[in-house]
Amino acid sequence: MVNFSHFVRAENNNLPPLQVHPLPVSLQNWTSDIKEDYFKEIEPHLAGYLIWSIFPVKVYLQSPDTNLSPAGLKDFQQWQKAANMAIATWNSYIPLIPVETSEDADILIYRRYPEFKAEINPETGLYNLPRAKAATTTVKFYLTQTKPSQLRHRMTIEVNPHQTFDYLITNITHELGHALGIWGHSLQKTDVMYYSHTKEIPAISPQDINTLKKIYQQPTRLGWDIN
Repeated sequence: MVNFSHFVRAENNNLPPLQVHPLPVSLQNWTSDIKEDYFKEIEPHLAGYLIWSIFPVKVYLQSPDTNLSPAGLKDFQQWQKAANMAIATWNSYIPLIPVETSEDADILIYRRYPEFKAEINPETGLYNLPRAKAATTTVKFYLTQTKPSQLRHRMTIEVNPHQTFDYLITNITHELGHALGIWGHSLQKTDVMYYSHTKEIPAISPQDINTLKKIYQQPTRLGWDIN
């Protein structure tokens, strides 16, 4: 599940022009005999493709509350273990580094129920209640305090804690794929960015990385100076 914030608007004439950043070395070096990708399923934002240009990308992982019971702490530590495994998997392709505070992070990962809103069906006048989600990723944009300012973004991942360990790993890996720039879904069950849950739990595939590499070759307004 992915959501947009509305910080960047079309009427903002001061947005930086679309430009291409250099590929991170890890993606430059990526090769595979499998050449397929699902780039056509990826949608750019008004800000361009939602990619990172400063590495390593800083990741904040929520810490446990100090008042947790022993059982609650054990569950939290299992969640942390799953999240760290997901982070380590993506770290082979995009450099990631943990940070201690949320203020310093580019990507924030929280162990909590993803927020969802009921919407009114215009045809019936009744509320449509969305299904509970396993995890969501949302993006917000901001301007740096530097001179000149730069347009940047921050990703927030919320993960429903009540999942099996294997599904926690897969769902966090999937959401990290969104946070790293794959703002869309694959139609193939063998890809970690497949749009739906399956009985077979996928890992990151060559198609996932081919898509990620192609995304990082596209123009974006992120990471460039505001004129």
